[in-house]
Amino acid sequence: MTSSVVQGSVLGPVLFAIYINDLDLAINCTNGVLLSKFADDTKMGKVISTPNDCLELQHAINNLVSWSTRWGMELHPDKCTVIHFGKNNPKFIYDINGVKVNESENVRDLGILISNNSSQSPHINNVTKKAHVVLSQIKRTFVHRDDIVFPKIYQAYVRPLLEYAVEVWNPMKIEDVKQIEKVQRRATRLVRSQSYESYEQRLKNLGMTTLEERRRRGDMIQTFKIINDYSGIDKDDFFHFVRDRHDIETRSVSSDLLVPEKCHLNVRKNFFVCRVVNDWNSLPLHVRESGSVNGFKNNYDDYMMETKITAQT
Repeated sequence: MTSSVVQGSVLGPVLFAIYINDLDLAINCTNGVLLSKFADDTKMGKVISTPNDCLELQHAINNLVSWSTRWGMELHPDKCTVIHFGKNNPKFIYDINGVKVNESENVRDLGILISNNSSQSPHINNVTKKAHVVLSQIKRTFVHRDDIVFPKIYQAYVRPLLEYAVEVWNPMKIEDVKQIEKVQRRATRLVRSQSYESYEQRLKNLGMTTLEERRRRGDMIQTFKIINDYSGIDKDDFFHFVRDRHDIETRSVSSDLLVPEKCHLNVRKNFFVCRVVNDWNSLPLHVRESGSVNGFKNNYDDYMMETKITAQT
């Protein structure tokens, strides 16, 4: 190649994958440095326990710089960011070619704002602000807002902003839950015929559910995919089954239930692998043993509808 590849070309992704194929070998990940690559986004990390761990991570950065120089690339320190996790982190200063890499408390990773204290609030503030902006644009554009077309517009342009990769940043604080729900409250109130109804009645009339219920449904669907190997993720890395602990034919074994993790921190309790266990175990066996993803969705929706009807009566 004598020049760069045109962006959007068919061969571009293939050539790029070939180009960075030896990046792992160049960095030498045998010293515990974790390397994560997704398209043109590369992250390096390491568990820091001693000052020597910081030096090993800096050595991996130096190897990355050498690899870039050898292949005619240049790393710009201003476009790289360091984020430190943990209260006991020594917060070592890392550099690229002698230039300090800036530190940050919040870093964007594949569209998600990651905080050094694992708080979801910064990301939630960001996405709700965007959602309100889009909703305001829709309000100014569509003068006639009926109960058929407008909900579809909201579901197509606003709600995806509030649900993108929500399994990663599922809100833990009540104020964050209310902040997200406030966007949908405003959207349903914009429907002319529903403006004077309560939020619950508006959702019922429009055939919608709360965003909190949709997040729980999304968690269950993702759990079903992982357990049944539909997602390409090893379920043993995420969950522990009762059947793996003993072979006694107990009710938990026959129902193929998950073992909840013992969490000491509230942040850990809200992690995906921890928060979904009780909800998954509470589902009926015929729902959890659905034959396909679509079958699970239908069975789950039917079960939740029956639960609501029973609660109301």
